[in-house]
Amino acid sequence: MKKVLLPVVVVILLLVTAIGSFRFGVKTERPELNKALYSTQAMLWFNHLLTFREIEGLVARGCAAEGLEATRIAIDQEMHLLSEFHKNSGDTSIDKYISDRDPQLLSQLETFKGKYVGTWARPTCNK
Repeated sequence: MKKVLLPVVVVILLLVTAIGSFRFGVKTERPELNKALYSTQAMLWFNHLLTFREIEGLVARGCAAEGLEATRIAIDQEMHLLSEFHKNSGDTSIDKYISDRDPQLLSQLETFKGKYVGTWARPTCNK
């Protein structure tokens, strides 16, 4: 009985230690992961804000054609990123989110070829 009990106790202690270590690791890493995620989101929001300000400035100065071109560039960039994510991530929850809001977009993402991928000239206006 004692020969069986000691290995069982050792295995139980190892399992408890492993589970405890795992939980401690998750608990300590979660705040850092959240911080990195929120920082990335904030950078994206900031970049979108800069784009919207640029477009607003063009339109406010009466440069409708340049504002439209800047809008098309921004849409193309977003479509490119979304298309790459859709094709490579395998995250079906995002596909459902998209199809619930724009049913035709998923098929567009499958075949998307960006007009402005790589390099493009930012529209300028001298008004």
